[in-house]
Amino acid sequence: MSMLSTMSKTALYVARPHVRSRVGRARLAVGSLTMWLALAALTGCSDAADGSTGNAANEWYEARAQSFDLTIAETGQLEAAERVDVKSKVDGRPAILQVVDEGVHVEAGDLLVQLDAAEIEQKLEEAELKLETARADRIAADQDLQIQETTARSTQRAAEVAKQLAELELAEWEQGAVPTEERKLNLALEKAQREVERTERNFETDQELYAQRFISQDELEDSEIAKIEAIDALATANLDIEVYQAYTLEKERQEKMSALDDAVSELSNTIAENESKLAQARAKAVSRQRGEAIQERRVAELREQLAATTLNAPTAGMVVYASSTGSRWNRSEPIAEGRQVRNGETVIYLPDPTQLVAVLSVPEALAPQVVPGQRAEVAVDAIPGRVFPATIESVSVLAADGGWWNNNVKNFTVRALLEPNAGEGQLKPTMTCTGTIFTGRVEDAVAVPVQAIFADGEQRFVYVTAGLGGVERQDVEIGRASETLVEVVSGLDAGTDVLLRAPHPGEEVAG
Repeated sequence: MSMLSTMSKTALYVARPHVRSRVGRARLAVGSLTMWLALAALTGCSDAADGSTGNAANEWYEARAQSFDLTIAETGQLEAAERVDVKSKVDGRPAILQVVDEGVHVEAGDLLVQLDAAEIEQKLEEAELKLETARADRIAADQDLQIQETTARSTQRAAEVAKQLAELELAEWEQGAVPTEERKLNLALEKAQREVERTERNFETDQELYAQRFISQDELEDSEIAKIEAIDALATANLDIEVYQAYTLEKERQEKMSALDDAVSELSNTIAENESKLAQARAKAVSRQRGEAIQERRVAELREQLAATTLNAPTAGMVVYASSTGSRWNRSEPIAEGRQVRNGETVIYLPDPTQLVAVLSVPEALAPQVVPGQRAEVAVDAIPGRVFPATIESVSVLAADGGWWNNNVKNFTVRALLEPNAGEGQLKPTMTCTGTIFTGRVEDAVAVPVQAIFADGEQRFVYVTAGLGGVERQDVEIGRASETLVEVVSGLDAGTDVLLRAPHPGEEVAG
Protein backbone atom coordinates (compact mmCIF):
# COMPACT_ATOMS: atom_id res chain seq x y z
CA MET A 1 0.00 0.00 0.00
CA SER A 2 2.89 2.38 0.69
CA MET A 3 4.05 1.82 -2.87
CA LEU A 4 0.61 2.92 -4.13
CA SER A 5 0.77 5.96 -1.89
CA THR A 6 4.14 6.92 -3.35
CA MET A 7 2.67 6.47 -6.81
CA SER A 8 -0.23 8.80 -5.98
CA LYS A 9 2.14 11.64 -5.12
CA THR A 10 3.89 11.11 -8.41
CA ALA A 11 0.59 11.30 -10.28
CA LEU A 12 -0.45 14.49 -8.50
CA TYR A 13 2.67 16.48 -9.31
CA VAL A 14 3.60 15.48 -12.86
CA ALA A 15 5.32 18.26 -14.91
CA ARG A 16 3.13 20.93 -13.36
CA PRO A 17 3.59 24.07 -15.51
CA HIS A 18 3.84 22.26 -18.82
CA VAL A 19 0.98 19.85 -18.13
CA ARG A 20 -1.22 22.76 -17.09
CA SER A 21 -0.51 24.59 -20.28
CA ARG A 22 -1.11 21.53 -22.41
CA VAL A 23 -4.35 20.65 -20.63
CA GLY A 24 -5.59 24.22 -20.88
CA ARG A 25 -4.99 24.24 -24.61
CA ALA A 26 -6.72 20.85 -24.96
CA ARG A 27 -9.79 22.17 -23.20
CA LEU A 28 -9.77 25.23 -25.43
CA ALA A 29 -9.52 23.09 -28.59
CA VAL A 30 -12.34 20.67 -27.77
CA GLY A 31 -14.27 22.74 -25.28
CA SER A 32 -15.45 19.81 -23.11
CA LEU A 33 -14.34 17.73 -20.16
CA THR A 34 -14.97 14.55 -22.16
CA MET A 35 -12.16 15.15 -24.61
CA TRP A 36 -9.92 16.36 -21.80
CA LEU A 37 -10.32 13.04 -20.03
CA ALA A 38 -9.92 11.20 -23.31
CA LEU A 39 -6.63 13.00 -23.90
CA ALA A 40 -5.45 11.94 -20.44
CA ALA A 41 -6.43 8.35 -21.21
CA LEU A 42 -4.61 8.43 -24.54
CA THR A 43 -1.57 9.81 -22.78
CA GLY A 44 -1.68 6.83 -20.45
CA CYS A 45 -1.84 4.43 -23.42
CA SER A 46 1.15 5.96 -25.09
CA ASP A 47 3.11 5.80 -21.83
CA ALA A 48 2.40 2.08 -21.60
CA ALA A 49 3.31 1.54 -25.21
CA ASP A 50 6.72 3.16 -25.00
CA GLY A 51 7.61 1.32 -21.81
CA SER A 52 7.87 4.37 -19.57
CA THR A 53 5.59 2.66 -16.97
CA GLY A 54 7.36 -0.60 -16.90
CA ASN A 55 7.24 -0.70 -13.09
CA ALA A 56 3.89 -2.38 -12.37
CA ALA A 57 3.57 -0.76 -8.95
CA ASN A 58 3.49 2.71 -10.57
CA GLU A 59 0.60 1.65 -12.81
CA TRP A 60 -1.92 1.47 -9.96
CA TYR A 61 -3.49 4.00 -7.68
CA GLU A 62 -5.59 3.44 -4.58
CA ALA A 63 -8.84 5.37 -4.71
CA ARG A 64 -9.36 7.20 -1.43
CA ALA A 65 -11.30 10.08 0.10
CA GLN A 66 -9.30 13.28 -0.18
CA SER A 67 -9.59 17.01 -0.68
CA PHE A 68 -8.13 18.90 -3.63
CA ASP A 69 -8.32 22.29 -5.30
CA LEU A 70 -10.16 23.04 -8.54
CA THR A 71 -7.93 25.14 -10.74
CA ILE A 72 -7.67 26.74 -14.15
CA ALA A 73 -4.15 27.17 -15.49
CA GLU A 74 -3.51 29.51 -18.42
CA THR A 75 -0.50 31.27 -19.85
CA GLY A 76 -0.02 35.01 -20.18
CA GLN A 77 2.51 37.71 -19.43
CA LEU A 78 3.35 40.09 -16.63
CA GLU A 79 2.38 43.73 -16.83
CA ALA A 80 2.60 46.61 -14.43
CA ALA A 81 -0.61 47.15 -12.50
CA GLU A 82 -0.14 50.85 -13.11
CA ARG A 83 1.80 52.46 -15.90
CA VAL A 84 2.13 55.74 -17.71
CA ASP A 85 1.76 55.67 -21.49
CA VAL A 86 4.03 58.12 -23.28
CA LYS A 87 2.36 58.99 -26.58
CA SER A 88 3.39 61.09 -29.53
CA LYS A 89 1.29 64.24 -29.88
CA VAL A 90 2.98 65.43 -33.05
CA ASP A 91 0.98 65.57 -36.28
CA GLY A 92 2.27 63.61 -39.22
CA ARG A 93 4.92 60.92 -38.88
CA PRO A 94 8.16 62.45 -37.58
CA ALA A 95 11.20 60.20 -37.27
CA ILE A 96 12.89 59.31 -33.99
CA LEU A 97 16.24 61.09 -33.66
CA GLN A 98 17.10 59.83 -30.19
CA VAL A 99 15.53 57.32 -27.81
CA VAL A 100 16.51 56.17 -24.33
CA ASP A 101 17.60 52.55 -23.95
CA GLU A 102 14.90 50.08 -23.02
CA GLY A 103 15.00 48.71 -19.51
CA VAL A 104 16.73 51.69 -17.86
CA HIS A 105 15.18 53.48 -14.92
CA VAL A 106 14.38 57.16 -15.50
CA GLU A 107 13.33 59.98 -13.22
CA ALA A 108 10.56 62.47 -13.88
CA GLY A 109 11.69 65.01 -16.46
CA ASP A 110 14.36 62.81 -18.07
CA LEU A 111 14.53 62.75 -21.87
CA LEU A 112 12.85 59.69 -23.35
CA VAL A 113 12.47 60.40 -27.07
CA GLN A 114 13.56 63.22 -29.35
CA LEU A 115 11.56 63.44 -32.59
CA ASP A 116 12.62 65.23 -35.77
CA ALA A 117 11.44 68.85 -35.48
CA ALA A 118 12.86 70.33 -38.71
CA GLU A 119 9.54 70.46 -40.58
CA ILE A 120 7.72 71.94 -37.59
CA GLU A 121 10.41 74.59 -37.10
CA GLN A 122 10.02 75.65 -40.74
CA LYS A 123 6.24 75.83 -40.43
CA LEU A 124 6.58 77.78 -37.19
CA GLU A 125 8.87 80.34 -38.83
CA GLU A 126 6.40 80.83 -41.68
CA ALA A 127 3.49 81.10 -39.26
CA GLU A 128 5.30 83.72 -37.16
CA LEU A 129 5.88 85.84 -40.27
CA LYS A 130 2.19 85.56 -41.16
CA LEU A 131 1.33 86.51 -37.58
CA GLU A 132 3.42 89.68 -37.82
CA THR A 133 1.64 90.63 -41.06
CA ALA A 134 -1.75 89.88 -39.55
CA ARG A 135 -0.91 91.94 -36.45
CA ALA A 136 0.14 94.93 -38.61
CA ASP A 137 -3.09 94.62 -40.63
CA ARG A 138 -5.11 94.52 -37.42
CA ILE A 139 -3.37 97.63 -36.03
CA ALA A 140 -4.00 99.51 -39.28
CA ALA A 141 -7.64 98.44 -39.27
CA ASP A 142 -8.03 99.59 -35.65
CA GLN A 143 -6.54 102.96 -36.52
CA ASP A 144 -8.81 103.29 -39.56
CA LEU A 145 -11.77 102.54 -37.32
CA GLN A 146 -10.71 105.21 -34.82
CA ILE A 147 -10.29 107.77 -37.61
CA GLN A 148 -13.68 106.87 -39.04
CA GLU A 149 -15.31 107.16 -35.60
CA THR A 150 -13.74 110.63 -35.11
CA THR A 151 -14.80 111.74 -38.59
CA ALA A 152 -18.30 110.41 -38.05
CA ARG A 153 -18.67 112.34 -34.80
CA SER A 154 -17.36 115.54 -36.46
CA THR A 155 -19.56 115.37 -39.57
CA GLN A 156 -22.63 114.44 -37.56
CA ARG A 157 -22.03 117.31 -35.17
CA ALA A 158 -21.68 119.74 -38.11
CA ALA A 159 -24.92 118.46 -39.62
CA GLU A 160 -26.69 118.77 -36.27
CA VAL A 161 -25.45 122.40 -35.92
CA ALA A 162 -26.64 123.19 -39.46
CA LYS A 163 -30.07 121.79 -38.59
CA GLN A 164 -30.18 123.79 -35.37
CA LEU A 165 -29.23 126.98 -37.28
CA ALA A 166 -31.97 126.33 -39.84
CA GLU A 167 -34.48 125.87 -37.03
CA LEU A 168 -33.29 129.10 -35.38
CA GLU A 169 -33.53 131.02 -38.64
CA LEU A 170 -37.05 129.77 -39.18
CA ALA A 171 -38.05 130.70 -35.64
CA GLU A 172 -36.34 134.07 -35.93
CA TRP A 173 -38.14 134.82 -39.19
CA GLU A 174 -41.52 133.67 -37.85
CA GLN A 175 -41.23 135.47 -34.53
CA GLY A 176 -39.14 138.51 -35.56
CA ALA A 177 -38.87 139.35 -39.25
CA VAL A 178 -42.50 138.68 -40.14
CA PRO A 179 -44.09 140.75 -37.33
CA THR A 180 -41.56 143.53 -37.90
CA GLU A 181 -42.30 143.70 -41.61
CA GLU A 182 -46.03 143.56 -41.01
CA ARG A 183 -45.83 146.45 -38.50
CA LYS A 184 -43.64 148.39 -40.92
CA LEU A 185 -46.14 147.95 -43.78
CA ASN A 186 -49.08 148.73 -41.54
CA LEU A 187 -47.32 151.86 -40.29
CA ALA A 188 -46.64 152.97 -43.85
CA LEU A 189 -50.29 152.41 -44.71
CA GLU A 190 -51.48 154.39 -41.73
CA LYS A 191 -49.04 157.18 -42.48
CA ALA A 192 -50.18 157.28 -46.14
CA GLN A 193 -53.79 157.43 -45.04
CA ARG A 194 -53.11 160.33 -42.71
CA GLU A 195 -51.04 162.06 -45.37
CA VAL A 196 -53.97 161.80 -47.77
CA GLU A 197 -56.28 163.28 -45.18
CA ARG A 198 -53.82 166.09 -44.42
CA THR A 199 -53.21 166.95 -48.09
CA GLU A 200 -56.95 166.92 -48.80
CA ARG A 201 -57.55 169.39 -45.93
CA ASN A 202 -54.68 171.55 -47.12
CA PHE A 203 -55.99 171.56 -50.69
CA GLU A 204 -59.46 172.59 -49.53
CA THR A 205 -57.96 175.37 -47.43
CA ASP A 206 -55.71 176.47 -50.29
CA GLN A 207 -58.73 176.64 -52.61
CA GLU A 208 -60.44 179.05 -50.23
CA LEU A 209 -57.29 181.07 -49.86
CA TYR A 210 -56.85 181.17 -53.64
CA ALA A 211 -60.47 182.35 -54.04
CA GLN A 212 -59.68 185.18 -51.65
CA ARG A 213 -56.47 185.88 -53.54
CA PHE A 214 -54.30 185.07 -50.54
CA ILE A 215 -52.22 182.50 -52.47
CA SER A 216 -51.16 182.24 -56.07
CA GLN A 217 -52.19 179.80 -58.74
CA ASP A 218 -48.89 177.95 -58.42
CA GLU A 219 -49.32 177.49 -54.73
CA LEU A 220 -52.76 176.02 -55.28
CA GLU A 221 -51.42 173.67 -57.89
CA ASP A 222 -48.62 172.58 -55.51
CA SER A 223 -51.21 171.81 -52.87
CA GLU A 224 -53.19 169.74 -55.38
CA ILE A 225 -50.07 167.87 -56.46
CA ALA A 226 -49.28 167.06 -52.80
CA LYS A 227 -52.76 165.62 -52.42
CA ILE A 228 -52.37 163.51 -55.57
CA GLU A 229 -48.98 162.20 -54.35
CA ALA A 230 -50.45 161.33 -50.93
CA ILE A 231 -53.28 159.40 -52.58
CA ASP A 232 -50.73 157.55 -54.73
CA ALA A 233 -48.57 156.78 -51.65
CA LEU A 234 -51.63 155.32 -49.95
CA ALA A 235 -52.31 153.09 -52.93
CA THR A 236 -48.69 151.99 -52.87
CA ALA A 237 -48.86 151.19 -49.15
CA ASN A 238 -51.96 149.05 -49.71
CA LEU A 239 -50.29 147.34 -52.63
CA ASP A 240 -47.16 146.62 -50.55
CA ILE A 241 -49.27 144.90 -47.91
CA GLU A 242 -51.13 142.83 -50.49
CA VAL A 243 -47.87 141.77 -52.23
CA TYR A 244 -46.18 140.88 -48.93
CA GLN A 245 -49.11 138.85 -47.70
CA ALA A 246 -49.74 137.16 -51.03
CA TYR A 247 -46.18 136.49 -52.22
CA THR A 248 -43.26 137.69 -50.12
CA LEU A 249 -44.40 136.05 -46.86
CA GLU A 250 -44.99 132.62 -48.49
CA LYS A 251 -41.75 132.85 -50.45
CA GLU A 252 -39.71 133.54 -47.36
CA ARG A 253 -41.57 130.78 -45.47
CA GLN A 254 -40.76 128.25 -48.22
CA GLU A 255 -37.13 129.34 -48.23
CA LYS A 256 -36.80 128.90 -44.46
CA MET A 257 -38.66 125.58 -44.43
CA SER A 258 -36.64 124.33 -47.37
CA ALA A 259 -33.42 125.27 -45.60
CA LEU A 260 -34.58 123.38 -42.50
CA ASP A 261 -35.62 120.34 -44.55
CA ASP A 262 -32.26 120.34 -46.28
CA ALA A 263 -30.49 120.48 -42.92
CA VAL A 264 -32.60 117.61 -41.59
CA SER A 265 -31.93 115.54 -44.71
CA GLU A 266 -28.24 116.35 -44.54
CA LEU A 267 -28.12 115.19 -40.92
CA SER A 268 -29.96 111.95 -41.77
CA ASN A 269 -27.71 111.32 -44.75
CA THR A 270 -24.62 112.06 -42.67
CA ILE A 271 -25.73 109.61 -39.96
CA ALA A 272 -26.51 106.89 -42.52
CA GLU A 273 -23.26 107.43 -44.38
CA ASN A 274 -21.30 107.39 -41.13
CA GLU A 275 -23.01 104.19 -40.03
CA SER A 276 -22.16 102.55 -43.34
CA LYS A 277 -18.54 103.62 -43.19
CA LEU A 278 -18.28 102.66 -39.54
CA ALA A 279 -19.82 99.24 -40.25
CA GLN A 280 -17.27 98.66 -42.99
CA ALA A 281 -14.45 99.83 -40.75
CA ARG A 282 -15.66 97.67 -37.85
CA ALA A 283 -16.04 94.63 -40.13
CA LYS A 284 -12.55 95.17 -41.44
CA ALA A 285 -11.20 95.53 -37.89
CA VAL A 286 -13.01 92.37 -36.74
CA SER A 287 -11.76 90.50 -39.80
CA ARG A 288 -8.20 91.59 -39.07
CA GLN A 289 -8.62 90.63 -35.42
CA ARG A 290 -9.85 87.18 -36.39
CA GLY A 291 -7.02 86.81 -38.86
CA GLU A 292 -4.56 87.72 -36.14
CA ALA A 293 -6.24 85.31 -33.69
CA ILE A 294 -6.09 82.49 -36.24
CA GLN A 295 -2.40 83.10 -36.80
CA GLU A 296 -1.81 83.31 -33.03
CA ARG A 297 -3.52 79.93 -32.55
CA ARG A 298 -1.52 78.49 -35.42
CA VAL A 299 1.73 79.73 -33.89
CA ALA A 300 0.67 78.42 -30.46
CA GLU A 301 -0.22 75.03 -31.95
CA LEU A 302 3.10 74.80 -33.77
CA ARG A 303 4.96 75.79 -30.62
CA GLU A 304 3.10 73.05 -28.77
CA GLN A 305 3.97 70.67 -31.60
CA LEU A 306 7.60 71.74 -31.39
CA ALA A 307 7.62 71.18 -27.62
CA ALA A 308 5.92 67.81 -28.16
CA THR A 309 8.85 66.59 -30.27
CA THR A 310 10.72 66.24 -26.99
CA LEU A 311 9.13 63.47 -24.93
CA ASN A 312 10.18 63.67 -21.28
CA ALA A 313 9.30 61.24 -18.54
CA PRO A 314 6.18 62.47 -16.71
CA THR A 315 7.08 60.27 -13.76
CA ALA A 316 9.80 57.91 -12.62
CA GLY A 317 9.76 54.35 -13.92
CA MET A 318 11.38 51.68 -16.05
CA VAL A 319 11.47 52.24 -19.80
CA VAL A 320 9.56 49.68 -21.88
CA TYR A 321 9.16 50.14 -25.62
CA ALA A 322 5.54 49.87 -26.72
CA SER A 323 6.66 47.69 -29.63
CA SER A 324 7.96 45.11 -27.15
CA THR A 325 4.57 44.37 -25.58
CA GLY A 326 1.59 42.36 -26.76
CA SER A 327 1.56 39.24 -28.88
CA ARG A 328 4.11 38.96 -31.61
CA TRP A 329 1.31 39.10 -34.17
CA ASN A 330 0.17 42.50 -32.92
CA ARG A 331 3.54 44.11 -32.31
CA SER A 332 4.46 47.11 -34.40
CA GLU A 333 7.78 47.99 -35.94
CA PRO A 334 10.42 48.09 -33.17
CA ILE A 335 11.09 51.47 -31.59
CA ALA A 336 14.50 52.67 -32.81
CA GLU A 337 16.22 55.74 -34.19
CA GLY A 338 14.91 56.55 -37.66
CA ARG A 339 11.52 54.91 -37.11
CA GLN A 340 8.53 57.14 -37.90
CA VAL A 341 5.92 57.71 -35.21
CA ARG A 342 2.30 58.62 -35.90
CA ASN A 343 0.19 61.01 -33.86
CA GLY A 344 -1.37 59.33 -30.82
CA GLU A 345 0.89 56.30 -31.00
CA THR A 346 2.22 55.01 -27.69
CA VAL A 347 6.00 55.00 -27.91
CA ILE A 348 7.09 54.11 -24.39
CA TYR A 349 5.50 52.65 -21.28
CA LEU A 350 6.72 53.64 -17.83
CA PRO A 351 5.42 50.79 -15.67
CA ASP A 352 5.68 50.67 -11.90
CA PRO A 353 7.78 47.51 -11.39
CA THR A 354 6.87 47.26 -7.71
CA GLN A 355 3.26 46.20 -8.44
CA LEU A 356 2.77 43.64 -11.21
CA VAL A 357 -0.26 41.87 -12.61
CA ALA A 358 -0.41 38.64 -14.60
CA VAL A 359 -2.61 39.10 -17.68
CA LEU A 360 -4.06 35.69 -18.55
CA SER A 361 -6.23 34.55 -21.45
CA VAL A 362 -9.01 32.23 -20.20
CA PRO A 363 -11.19 30.26 -22.66
CA GLU A 364 -14.80 31.31 -22.96
CA ALA A 365 -16.06 27.99 -21.53
CA LEU A 366 -14.03 28.41 -18.33
CA ALA A 367 -14.41 32.16 -17.82
CA PRO A 368 -17.69 31.92 -15.82
CA GLN A 369 -15.77 30.07 -13.10
CA VAL A 370 -13.44 33.02 -12.56
CA VAL A 371 -14.51 35.93 -10.36
CA PRO A 372 -12.58 38.79 -8.76
CA GLY A 373 -11.15 38.01 -5.35
CA GLN A 374 -10.22 34.38 -6.08
CA ARG A 375 -6.82 33.13 -5.03
CA ALA A 376 -4.23 32.47 -7.72
CA GLU A 377 -0.61 31.50 -8.14
CA VAL A 378 1.75 32.74 -10.83
CA ALA A 379 4.76 30.84 -12.11
CA VAL A 380 7.24 32.74 -14.28
CA ASP A 381 9.19 30.90 -16.97
CA ALA A 382 12.30 32.97 -16.31
CA ILE A 383 12.34 31.99 -12.61
CA PRO A 384 11.67 28.22 -12.48
CA GLY A 385 10.75 26.64 -9.20
CA ARG A 386 9.08 29.70 -7.67
CA VAL A 387 5.38 30.40 -7.36
CA PHE A 388 4.07 33.88 -6.49
CA PRO A 389 0.75 34.39 -4.69
CA ALA A 390 -1.82 36.53 -6.47
CA THR A 391 -5.47 37.62 -6.34
CA ILE A 392 -7.88 37.85 -9.27
CA GLU A 393 -8.39 41.56 -9.83
CA SER A 394 -10.76 41.61 -12.79
CA VAL A 395 -12.31 39.68 -15.68
CA SER A 396 -12.93 41.45 -18.98
CA VAL A 397 -16.56 42.16 -19.83
CA LEU A 398 -16.22 41.04 -23.44
CA ALA A 399 -14.31 38.17 -24.98
CA ALA A 400 -11.68 38.65 -27.68
CA ASP A 401 -11.41 36.26 -30.61
CA GLY A 402 -8.23 34.40 -31.41
CA GLY A 403 -7.44 36.43 -34.51
CA TRP A 404 -7.59 35.51 -38.17
CA TRP A 405 -5.69 32.27 -37.57
CA ASN A 406 -8.17 31.02 -34.93
CA ASN A 407 -11.25 33.22 -35.05
CA ASN A 408 -13.53 30.50 -33.65
CA VAL A 409 -11.81 30.67 -30.27
CA LYS A 410 -12.87 33.35 -27.81
CA ASN A 411 -10.95 34.18 -24.65
CA PHE A 412 -11.56 36.47 -21.72
CA THR A 413 -8.75 38.55 -20.26
CA VAL A 414 -8.17 37.87 -16.56
CA ARG A 415 -5.88 40.06 -14.43
CA ALA A 416 -4.23 38.44 -11.41
CA LEU A 417 -2.65 41.00 -9.07
CA LEU A 418 0.63 39.92 -7.47
CA GLU A 419 1.71 41.06 -4.04
CA PRO A 420 3.72 44.31 -3.89
CA ASN A 421 7.44 43.88 -4.63
CA ALA A 422 6.92 40.25 -5.57
CA GLY A 423 10.15 38.64 -6.76
CA GLU A 424 12.38 41.22 -5.06
CA GLY A 425 13.10 42.95 -8.37
CA GLN A 426 13.51 39.76 -10.43
CA LEU A 427 10.11 40.06 -12.06
CA LYS A 428 9.70 42.45 -14.95
CA PRO A 429 6.84 43.38 -17.25
CA THR A 430 6.45 41.31 -20.46
CA MET A 431 7.81 38.15 -18.81
CA THR A 432 5.91 35.02 -19.86
CA CYS A 433 4.03 33.36 -17.02
CA THR A 434 1.50 30.68 -16.16
CA GLY A 435 -1.32 31.57 -13.81
CA THR A 436 -3.18 29.01 -11.77
CA ILE A 437 -6.60 30.20 -10.65
CA PHE A 438 -8.23 28.43 -7.69
CA THR A 439 -11.91 28.34 -8.61
CA GLY A 440 -13.10 25.97 -5.85
CA ARG A 441 -12.27 22.97 -3.69
CA VAL A 442 -13.49 19.42 -3.41
CA GLU A 443 -13.67 18.31 0.21
CA ASP A 444 -13.30 14.68 1.41
CA ALA A 445 -14.42 12.94 -1.78
CA VAL A 446 -13.27 9.69 -3.41
CA ALA A 447 -10.87 10.75 -6.14
CA VAL A 448 -8.48 9.18 -8.65
CA PRO A 449 -5.95 10.66 -11.10
CA VAL A 450 -7.28 11.79 -14.46
CA GLN A 451 -5.21 9.01 -16.12
CA ALA A 452 -7.47 6.41 -14.47
CA ILE A 453 -10.70 7.64 -16.09
CA PHE A 454 -11.69 6.35 -19.53
CA ALA A 455 -14.69 7.11 -21.71
CA ASP A 456 -17.00 5.11 -23.90
CA GLY A 457 -19.37 7.67 -25.38
CA GLU A 458 -21.06 9.33 -22.43
CA GLN A 459 -20.12 6.52 -20.04
CA ARG A 460 -17.06 6.85 -17.80
CA PHE A 461 -15.22 3.85 -16.38
CA VAL A 462 -12.04 2.68 -14.65
CA TYR A 463 -10.08 -0.56 -14.72
CA VAL A 464 -9.81 -2.56 -11.49
CA THR A 465 -8.15 -5.89 -10.63
CA ALA A 466 -9.99 -9.02 -11.72
CA GLY A 467 -7.75 -11.80 -10.33
CA LEU A 468 -5.02 -13.84 -12.02
CA GLY A 469 -3.32 -10.57 -13.03
CA GLY A 470 -6.22 -9.44 -15.22
CA VAL A 471 -8.27 -6.22 -15.12
CA GLU A 472 -11.90 -5.51 -15.73
CA ARG A 473 -13.94 -2.43 -16.59
CA GLN A 474 -15.99 -0.78 -13.84
CA ASP A 475 -18.45 2.02 -14.72
CA VAL A 476 -18.32 5.13 -12.58
CA GLU A 477 -20.02 8.51 -12.35
CA ILE A 478 -17.61 11.41 -12.08
CA GLY A 479 -18.04 14.91 -10.68
CA ARG A 480 -15.68 17.84 -10.54
CA ALA A 481 -12.11 17.59 -11.76
CA SER A 482 -8.83 19.41 -11.36
CA GLU A 483 -5.86 19.16 -13.65
CA THR A 484 -4.69 16.00 -11.94
CA LEU A 485 -7.61 14.50 -9.95
CA VAL A 486 -11.22 13.57 -10.73
CA GLU A 487 -13.99 13.23 -8.15
CA VAL A 488 -15.80 9.85 -8.36
CA VAL A 489 -19.40 10.36 -7.29
CA SER A 490 -20.45 6.70 -7.47
CA GLY A 491 -19.31 3.33 -8.72
CA LEU A 492 -15.98 3.17 -6.89
CA ASP A 493 -15.24 2.61 -3.21
CA ALA A 494 -12.33 4.05 -1.29
CA GLY A 495 -9.46 1.61 -1.03
CA THR A 496 -10.00 0.16 -4.52
CA ASP A 497 -6.94 0.12 -6.78
CA VAL A 498 -7.45 1.54 -10.29
CA LEU A 499 -5.22 1.16 -13.32
CA LEU A 500 -3.49 4.33 -14.56
CA ARG A 501 -3.16 3.14 -18.14
CA ALA A 502 -5.08 1.32 -20.81
CA PRO A 503 -4.93 -2.49 -20.50
CA HIS A 504 -2.39 -4.38 -22.58
CA PRO A 505 -3.77 -6.80 -25.17
CA GLY A 506 -5.23 -9.84 -23.42
CA GLU A 507 -5.03 -8.20 -20.02
CA GLU A 508 -8.71 -7.18 -19.84
CA VAL A 509 -11.08 -9.88 -18.58
CA ALA A 510 -14.47 -9.96 -20.25
CA GLY A 511 -17.26 -8.92 -17.86
